[in-house]
Amino acid sequence: MDRKEILHWLRCDDPKELEQLWRLADRARQQHVGEAVHLRGLVEISNYCARSCHYCGLRAPNRQVSRYRLSAEEILDCADQAVRLGYGTLVLQSGEDDRIEAEWLASLLRHIKATTPLALTLSLGERSEDDLRIWREAGADRYLLRFETSDRALYRAIHPDRGARVSDRLALLRQLKSLGYETGSGVMVGIPGQSYAILADDILLFRELDLDMIGIGPFIAHPDTPLGQAASPLPGETQVPPSIGMTCKAVALARILRPDANIPATTAVAVMDAWQGRELALRCGANVIMPNLTPARFREHYTIYPGKADRIEAAEQSDQQIRSQIKAMGRGIGSGQGGRKSGTQTEPAAPATLRIAVCMGSSCFSRGNNSQAIDTLRHCVEDAGLVPDISGHLCENLCTQGPNITIGETIYSNVQPSCFPELLKHHLASTKEGRDG
Repeated sequence: MDRKEILHWLRCDDPKELEQLWRLADRARQQHVGEAVHLRGLVEISNYCARSCHYCGLRAPNRQVSRYRLSAEEILDCADQAVRLGYGTLVLQSGEDDRIEAEWLASLLRHIKATTPLALTLSLGERSEDDLRIWREAGADRYLLRFETSDRALYRAIHPDRGARVSDRLALLRQLKSLGYETGSGVMVGIPGQSYAILADDILLFRELDLDMIGIGPFIAHPDTPLGQAASPLPGETQVPPSIGMTCKAVALARILRPDANIPATTAVAVMDAWQGRELALRCGANVIMPNLTPARFREHYTIYPGKADRIEAAEQSDQQIRSQIKAMGRGIGSGQGGRKSGTQTEPAAPATLRIAVCMGSSCFSRGNNSQAIDTLRHCVEDAGLVPDISGHLCENLCTQGPNITIGETIYSNVQPSCFPELLKHHLASTKEGRDG
């Protein structure tokens, strides 16, 4: 899939056509990561942050936040709870807190690895190479660091540097991979100033970086921040909306371009639609949910944005609701640590496009080449794992032999909808024999 195709899908607002995108993404998810939804216990270990990001409620200048930092004992209790609930991964997340010392955390990581079967994921912001190496050697398996947007000017506009420390998250992501971490990143959808072209480049960058994990959520600014009430500098037709629908498109395209990555249905999606947000994301390619295990008395203070879906739910209550929702979808709960399966660094092939011309002359139309037949043909092509490119034209001058369709360069006559699956199978086999011969 190239940039032009990505832009087409991002701008597409035809529900019927979008069904094709959802099916392609869900099929890629089934083929590459399976039916399991992996649950990863999230622990927000500190809401201190040295940064001044223009959208985040934890930004250093926000004096309205009650700050906290969990003790080692509190974090270990959360790890034990993750094991009891059957999770395979513990995610330790915080603001960019320099008071989380490298050796202190390394000791904690070693203890968790020695006493539990959990994989350990860190999401602690931009840290030094020495810190990252120490934590990797102590047992950390994965690191999450969102690049937020691939557009450098937009990134600087929402994410100022820390004094003389220039932020270069793409360089840090490559450094994390070199240290042996499974590496995750992602973006926000609908940042004021984010155009469709920028979001398309973001999605292409997922593939270029060969990400193991991809997190995508709608842009939700905290009201006590510079972007809390800010309007976009772009005209409405070029500004990406921070909507559930647009986020699901980005998730689906990420699944198609990086089919073996782990992609969560994020908490921010659930904030936008408390009842269906996570389910919508799971149906268009996501395969991970991160239930919040942060102790309740601290959770309400991790206010990166308002209305967090899990701010008041007890961990056990949230776990039961999530499991019931997954079961109702016909999906299962993942077992084990749930790392990226392939472990390869090769770029996946995008689904091939199959071009089909359908004769819509009056004779062929009356014999069955109508919109219902075209829909059936489209579904058959998608079921074969291909992208249908179906067009209509007026006449093949074979009226007495209709209905006629052309697949690639081959004309087929007297084609009825009931014959489509077998005809398509025959055509693809013939094409393969031609290539092999």
